Amino acid sequence: MGRYRYFLAIQTRLPEDYLEDAEFRGNLEALRRLGFDGVELNIREPEAVDPVRLKAYLADFGLVLSMFASGLTAKTSQLSLATADEARRRKAIDRTARFLEFAHEFGAGVIAGYLKGAPEGNGPGALEWLAAAVMELAPIADRLQTPLLVEAVNRYESPVGHSLADTWDIASRADSPFVQILPDTFHMNIEEANMRQAVHDHRACFSSFHLSDNNRHFPGFGAIDFGGVIRTLDELDYQGKLAIEGNVRTSFVADVEVAIRCLGPLLARTEPRPPLS
Repeated sequence: MGRYRYFLAIQTRLPEDYLEDAEFRGNLEALRRLGFDGVELNIREPEAVDPVRLKAYLADFGLVLSMFASGLTAKTSQLSLATADEARRRKAIDRTARFLEFAHEFGAGVIAGYLKGAPEGNGPGALEWLAAAVMELAPIADRLQTPLLVEAVNRYESPVGHSLADTWDIASRADSPFVQILPDTFHMNIEEANMRQAVHDHRACFSSFHLSDNNRHFPGFGAIDFGGVIRTLDELDYQGKLAIEGNVRTSFVADVEVAIRCLGPLLARTEPRPPLS
């Protein structure tokens, strides 16, 4: 039974030699000690990773892979689902299909944030190219029953899909329960006039939620009212996952401890947590 009222994960990077990486092992040990349920992993070359071995390794720390975070791969391989360059867009679609296959092995989902491309790619057709790509990927997500999460990323980092409403306008065209949006408090703090109202308006559109402070560090280092954020989710009887995301300020372990001091009292469980659907 989880320590917190919500399934709690954190996003980090999987080292290529993770089985031999002492620092990564120490980070996972800290996550176990602090009561985390899972991790969202940026993996440079997921095709080179054995899912069975990784799943077993994470289980040693009481963790599961909850999401494949595609940002690292998107940046290093210059992937964009919204580019006008047909060859690049086709490459991104094909890679995303393989990401979905990989995530399926873990019962996880795929985050498409930087997969939408760089902000300078915001040409006149970017929105339609992205929507077409998402609609092409939807049948794969449906077949695998693996969520594809289109993340609402602020205007300075993404060509399209900035607010929750913008992003849902794109994702909803797929008409699939496995194509959803991903709210992130850092991006919402930039794009939403009323964060609470935006979350209420799109409650049926997401099953995972990112917690990140206004300075892109972990919760507890900035000015966002996470008590208000959690109360909003409680009001909605939210049953999905939470994940911390952000840049490390001092060290991973020290920063996670700050985040838990911030979030722990808000997420403390007073009764058994219902199973995730």
